[in-house]
Amino acid sequence: MEDYNLQKMQELLRHFYNLTNIKICIYDNAENELCFYPEKFSPFCALLRTDSEMNERCKLCDKNAFSQCKKTREQYLYTCHAGLLECVSPILFKDKIIGYIVVGQIKTPNNCDFSVIKKNLPKDLSKKLIKLFDQLPSINTDKIDSAIKILDACAGYEYLKNWINSNENKIDILLDEYINKHITADLSVSTLCSAFHLSHSEIYSVFKEYFCTTPAEYVKMRRLKTACSLLKQTHLPVNVIAQKCGIPDYNYFSKIFKRTFKVSPREFRKG
Repeated sequence: MEDYNLQKMQELLRHFYNLTNIKICIYDNAENELCFYPEKFSPFCALLRTDSEMNERCKLCDKNAFSQCKKTREQYLYTCHAGLLECVSPILFKDKIIGYIVVGQIKTPNNCDFSVIKKNLPKDLSKKLIKLFDQLPSINTDKIDSAIKILDACAGYEYLKNWINSNENKIDILLDEYINKHITADLSVSTLCSAFHLSHSEIYSVFKEYFCTTPAEYVKMRRLKTACSLLKQTHLPVNVIAQKCGIPDYNYFSKIFKRTFKVSPREFRKG
């Protein structure tokens, strides 16, 4: 992810934390950490991880959580070995996991008593850990679930913006390629919206921004340009060409062709 996008995501996480008091991390689909806020580990977890055995347990918890989330493609809420609530949620786009949202290091109303988890922690760190444990946020699971759903939508939106503006996958190129490939098929606005996972208003905005026209007008011109190529490069009958460019009604094809180019298809072929 580019630095600019990371900065935007970091800002999003900061706002999220200010509203929820929930620490959060974003990972890519290879489980590489991209950004977090406010810090990677809470003071409680940072101290706990100074113990080598505890650190290995923490890593194993993380590994198992990612594995479970990847397997089910659903939010995975669990209690870590130290008794804290953790949650891994997949960020889905076009039905593919493009990253993960991880929140955690949280007390719930059911695990606010340090004595309950004390037995699982290093004795030499207990005195320091209890003070840090008291500082951890206490949040119920319903609020956590709601917060993740909101962030999931925000993260997906940030990814979508990046996808639309990507130099490698510019939406205008993808749309043009799709239309050319499916020139004989239904290319209605609804079809394009479904193919590119965009709303009607978004698809109209994209065509206006990149092509300075409407989807219907752009599709019509692509079909007519395909017809022009076939008229010049083949000896196919005009009615067959009309079908091959996605306008099976020969009379309608001839009408809009002449209206656009001021000559009939046959005259265009002779010229």
